[in-house]
Amino acid sequence: MTQALSAVARTPLHHWHAAHDAVFAQRDGWQVVAQYANQEHEMEARSNLALADISATAKLSLRGKGVLAAAQGLGGAAAAPRGVSLLHGGILACRLTDEHLMLLASNSSISLVELQQCCGGPRLVWDDVTSAYAGFLVVGSRTDDLLRRLTPLDIRPGAFPANSCAETSVAGVEALLMRWAEPAISFLRIYVSWDLAEYVWTRIMEAGEELQIAPMGVVALAGLGTKSA
Repeated sequence: MTQALSAVARTPLHHWHAAHDAVFAQRDGWQVVAQYANQEHEMEARSNLALADISATAKLSLRGKGVLAAAQGLGGAAAAPRGVSLLHGGILACRLTDEHLMLLASNSSISLVELQQCCGGPRLVWDDVTSAYAGFLVVGSRTDDLLRRLTPLDIRPGAFPANSCAETSVAGVEALLMRWAEPAISFLRIYVSWDLAEYVWTRIMEAGEELQIAPMGVVALAGLGTKSA
Protein backbone atom coordinates (compact mmCIF):
# COMPACT_ATOMS: atom_id res chain seq x y z
CA MET A 1 0.00 0.00 0.00
CA THR A 2 1.48 3.34 -1.02
CA GLN A 3 1.40 6.29 1.31
CA ALA A 4 -0.53 9.31 0.06
CA LEU A 5 1.63 12.33 -0.69
CA SER A 6 0.71 15.54 1.09
CA ALA A 7 0.00 18.56 -1.08
CA VAL A 8 2.76 21.15 -1.33
CA ALA A 9 1.94 24.74 -2.24
CA ARG A 10 4.02 26.73 -4.72
CA THR A 11 4.59 30.44 -5.03
CA PRO A 12 3.58 32.23 -8.26
CA LEU A 13 7.30 32.46 -9.15
CA HIS A 14 7.95 28.73 -9.08
CA HIS A 15 8.43 28.39 -12.84
CA TRP A 16 10.80 31.39 -12.96
CA HIS A 17 12.89 29.89 -10.18
CA ALA A 18 12.99 26.48 -11.89
CA ALA A 19 14.12 28.10 -15.15
CA HIS A 20 16.98 29.81 -13.30
CA ASP A 21 18.55 26.71 -11.74
CA ALA A 22 16.89 26.92 -8.33
CA VAL A 23 17.22 24.09 -5.84
CA PHE A 24 13.92 23.68 -3.99
CA ALA A 25 13.15 22.63 -0.43
CA GLN A 26 9.89 21.91 1.36
CA ARG A 27 9.20 24.30 4.23
CA ASP A 28 5.98 24.21 6.23
CA GLY A 29 3.84 22.97 3.37
CA TRP A 30 5.45 25.18 0.72
CA GLN A 31 8.03 24.49 -1.94
CA VAL A 32 10.53 27.32 -1.66
CA VAL A 33 13.93 28.13 -3.16
CA ALA A 34 16.72 26.83 -0.93
CA GLN A 35 19.44 28.20 -3.17
CA TYR A 36 20.43 28.82 -6.77
CA ALA A 37 23.29 27.21 -8.68
CA ASN A 38 25.80 29.85 -7.58
CA GLN A 39 25.22 30.07 -3.85
CA GLU A 40 28.50 31.93 -3.32
CA HIS A 41 27.18 34.68 -5.58
CA GLU A 42 23.99 34.83 -3.48
CA MET A 43 25.98 35.27 -0.28
CA GLU A 44 28.07 38.05 -1.78
CA ALA A 45 25.02 39.82 -3.25
CA ARG A 46 23.40 40.28 0.17
CA SER A 47 25.61 43.28 0.91
CA ASN A 48 25.08 44.81 -2.55
CA LEU A 49 21.63 43.91 -3.92
CA ALA A 50 19.66 40.68 -3.63
CA LEU A 51 16.03 39.69 -4.22
CA ALA A 52 14.19 36.88 -2.43
CA ASP A 53 10.73 35.40 -2.94
CA ILE A 54 8.82 35.51 0.37
CA SER A 55 5.37 34.81 -1.08
CA ALA A 56 4.97 31.71 1.11
CA THR A 57 4.68 33.74 4.30
CA ALA A 58 1.26 34.18 5.95
CA LYS A 59 -0.52 37.50 5.51
CA LEU A 60 -3.61 38.77 7.33
CA SER A 61 -5.65 41.88 6.58
CA LEU A 62 -7.66 43.57 9.36
CA ARG A 63 -10.22 46.24 8.52
CA GLY A 64 -12.81 48.18 10.42
CA LYS A 65 -13.41 50.72 13.17
CA GLY A 66 -11.55 48.51 15.64
CA VAL A 67 -8.21 48.83 13.84
CA LEU A 68 -7.18 51.93 15.78
CA ALA A 69 -7.62 50.23 19.15
CA ALA A 70 -5.92 47.06 17.90
CA ALA A 71 -2.94 49.00 16.54
CA GLN A 72 -2.56 51.04 19.69
CA GLY A 73 -2.57 47.82 21.68
CA LEU A 74 0.31 46.51 19.60
CA GLY A 75 2.41 49.57 20.31
CA GLY A 76 5.33 50.92 18.34
CA ALA A 77 5.15 52.68 15.01
CA ALA A 78 2.05 50.74 13.89
CA ALA A 79 -0.01 52.89 16.26
CA ALA A 80 0.14 55.56 13.54
CA PRO A 81 -0.85 55.24 9.86
CA ARG A 82 2.04 54.15 7.60
CA GLY A 83 3.92 52.83 10.59
CA VAL A 84 5.44 49.35 10.94
CA SER A 85 6.09 47.54 14.22
CA LEU A 86 7.99 44.34 14.89
CA LEU A 87 5.92 42.13 17.19
CA HIS A 88 6.84 39.11 19.27
CA GLY A 89 7.89 36.13 17.16
CA GLY A 90 9.04 38.21 14.20
CA ILE A 91 5.57 39.28 13.02
CA LEU A 92 5.36 42.66 11.31
CA ALA A 93 2.33 44.92 11.79
CA CYS A 94 1.87 47.42 8.97
CA ARG A 95 -0.69 50.19 9.53
CA LEU A 96 -1.91 51.36 6.14
CA THR A 97 -4.83 53.63 7.09
CA ASP A 98 -7.01 54.46 10.09
CA GLU A 99 -9.07 51.36 9.37
CA HIS A 100 -6.62 48.97 7.70
CA LEU A 101 -3.86 46.96 9.36
CA MET A 102 -1.76 44.18 7.80
CA LEU A 103 -0.07 41.44 9.84
CA LEU A 104 2.81 39.82 7.98
CA ALA A 105 4.78 36.74 8.96
CA SER A 106 8.56 36.84 8.63
CA ASN A 107 8.83 33.21 7.51
CA SER A 108 6.58 30.36 6.38
CA SER A 109 6.69 28.65 9.80
CA ILE A 110 4.52 31.40 11.32
CA SER A 111 0.94 30.29 10.81
CA LEU A 112 -2.21 32.25 10.13
CA VAL A 113 -3.45 31.24 13.60
CA GLU A 114 -0.41 32.89 15.17
CA LEU A 115 -1.13 36.07 13.24
CA GLN A 116 -4.74 36.03 14.44
CA GLN A 117 -3.59 35.69 18.04
CA CYS A 118 -1.61 38.94 17.82
CA CYS A 119 -4.62 41.16 18.16
CA GLY A 120 -8.37 40.98 18.18
CA GLY A 121 -11.44 42.83 19.26
CA PRO A 122 -14.84 43.98 18.09
CA ARG A 123 -15.49 45.75 14.82
CA LEU A 124 -12.66 43.97 13.00
CA VAL A 125 -12.99 42.13 9.70
CA TRP A 126 -10.29 39.47 9.25
CA ASP A 127 -9.19 38.32 5.81
CA ASP A 128 -6.54 35.73 4.95
CA VAL A 129 -4.63 37.31 2.05
CA THR A 130 -1.69 34.87 1.97
CA SER A 131 -2.42 33.81 -1.62
CA ALA A 132 -3.74 37.20 -2.68
CA TYR A 133 -0.35 38.93 -2.40
CA ALA A 134 3.08 37.79 -3.51
CA GLY A 135 5.98 39.09 -1.46
CA PHE A 136 9.55 40.02 -2.37
CA LEU A 137 12.42 40.96 -0.08
CA VAL A 138 15.06 43.38 -1.38
CA VAL A 139 18.32 43.41 0.57
CA GLY A 140 21.53 45.38 0.18
CA SER A 141 23.16 48.79 0.11
CA ARG A 142 21.81 49.59 -3.39
CA THR A 143 18.15 49.07 -2.54
CA ASP A 144 17.31 52.76 -2.99
CA ASP A 145 19.17 52.90 -6.31
CA LEU A 146 16.92 50.09 -7.49
CA LEU A 147 13.72 51.69 -6.19
CA ARG A 148 14.36 54.95 -8.03
CA ARG A 149 14.12 53.01 -11.27
CA LEU A 150 10.82 51.33 -10.37
CA THR A 151 8.53 53.58 -8.31
CA PRO A 152 7.33 57.21 -8.32
CA LEU A 153 7.33 57.17 -4.51
CA ASP A 154 9.61 59.68 -2.79
CA ILE A 155 12.00 57.27 -1.09
CA ARG A 156 14.21 59.85 0.60
CA PRO A 157 14.67 59.03 4.32
CA GLY A 158 12.54 61.98 5.39
CA ALA A 159 9.62 60.90 3.20
CA PHE A 160 9.93 57.12 3.52
CA PRO A 161 11.89 56.39 6.69
CA ALA A 162 12.69 53.07 8.31
CA ASN A 163 9.76 51.34 10.03
CA SER A 164 7.20 52.74 7.61
CA CYS A 165 5.04 51.48 4.74
CA ALA A 166 3.37 53.02 1.71
CA GLU A 167 0.87 52.07 -0.98
CA THR A 168 2.29 53.05 -4.35
CA SER A 169 3.28 51.37 -7.63
CA VAL A 170 6.26 49.27 -8.66
CA ALA A 171 6.92 48.78 -12.38
CA GLY A 172 3.49 50.30 -13.01
CA VAL A 173 1.70 47.79 -10.74
CA GLU A 174 -0.10 48.62 -7.49
CA ALA A 175 2.14 47.61 -4.61
CA LEU A 176 2.74 47.86 -0.89
CA LEU A 177 6.26 48.87 0.08
CA MET A 178 7.53 48.37 3.60
CA ARG A 179 10.90 49.54 4.88
CA TRP A 180 12.41 48.06 7.99
CA ALA A 181 15.82 48.61 9.55
CA GLU A 182 17.76 46.53 12.05
CA PRO A 183 21.26 47.09 13.40
CA ALA A 184 22.74 44.54 11.01
CA ILE A 185 20.95 45.39 7.78
CA SER A 186 18.25 47.43 6.07
CA PHE A 187 15.72 45.82 3.80
CA LEU A 188 12.57 46.48 1.85
CA ARG A 189 9.51 44.31 1.36
CA ILE A 190 7.35 44.58 -1.76
CA TYR A 191 3.86 43.07 -1.98
CA VAL A 192 1.92 42.86 -5.24
CA SER A 193 -1.08 40.97 -6.58
CA TRP A 194 -0.39 37.21 -6.78
CA ASP A 195 -1.22 37.01 -10.50
CA LEU A 196 1.19 39.84 -11.40
CA ALA A 197 4.10 38.51 -9.33
CA GLU A 198 6.23 37.13 -12.16
CA TYR A 199 5.82 40.30 -14.22
CA VAL A 200 6.95 42.55 -11.36
CA TRP A 201 9.76 40.19 -10.31
CA THR A 202 11.09 40.17 -13.88
CA ARG A 203 10.94 43.95 -14.12
CA ILE A 204 12.84 44.24 -10.80
CA MET A 205 15.55 41.87 -12.03
CA GLU A 206 15.85 43.85 -15.28
CA ALA A 207 16.03 47.19 -13.46
CA GLY A 208 18.71 45.83 -11.14
CA GLU A 209 20.89 44.23 -13.81
CA GLU A 210 23.32 47.17 -13.95
CA LEU A 211 23.41 47.13 -10.15
CA GLN A 212 24.43 43.45 -10.17
CA ILE A 213 21.25 42.18 -8.51
CA ALA A 214 21.07 38.47 -7.73
CA PRO A 215 18.15 36.21 -6.71
CA MET A 216 18.51 34.73 -3.24
CA GLY A 217 17.16 31.56 -1.61
CA VAL A 218 16.20 30.86 1.98
CA VAL A 219 19.66 29.52 2.92
CA ALA A 220 21.34 32.84 2.15
CA LEU A 221 18.38 34.69 3.62
CA ALA A 222 18.66 32.82 6.92
CA GLY A 223 22.31 33.80 7.07
CA LEU A 224 21.32 37.44 7.45
CA GLY A 225 20.50 36.73 11.08
CA THR A 226 17.56 39.16 11.16
CA LYS A 227 14.27 38.40 12.92
CA SER A 228 12.11 40.26 10.45
CA ALA A 229 13.49 39.04 7.13
